[in-house]
Amino acid sequence: MELLFNEQDIVDSVCVYTAEEEDANPEQVEVDLEFNPSSGFAATAIVHGRTIRLNEQDVIDAVAVYLRDYHQFIPESLLIELSFSEKEQFTASIQVRNQY
Repeated sequence: MELLFNEQDIVDSVCVYTAEEEDANPEQVEVDLEFNPSSGFAATAIVHGRTIRLNEQDVIDAVAVYLRDYHQFIPESLLIELSFSEKEQFTASIQVRNQY
């Protein structure tokens, strides 16, 4: 099975992930996604006045945590690939392997 996340889904994932790490509510987190062809994906999250930098693996982990916490997926069964295009902006393709 394949799931597709749009930019807002990825932002929501980073909000949930950062809130869990920083003992906050997801609604308290502001997120800016970034893509640089030479360095890949990243995100900046602001919570409680602190700025937190997330690298590409952190963003991938955030998507896995979101799917675990809100949809009961097993993170180890997910293959998550981030992409960026001018037209669609940020997207994530999530391949779900057998969870049993």
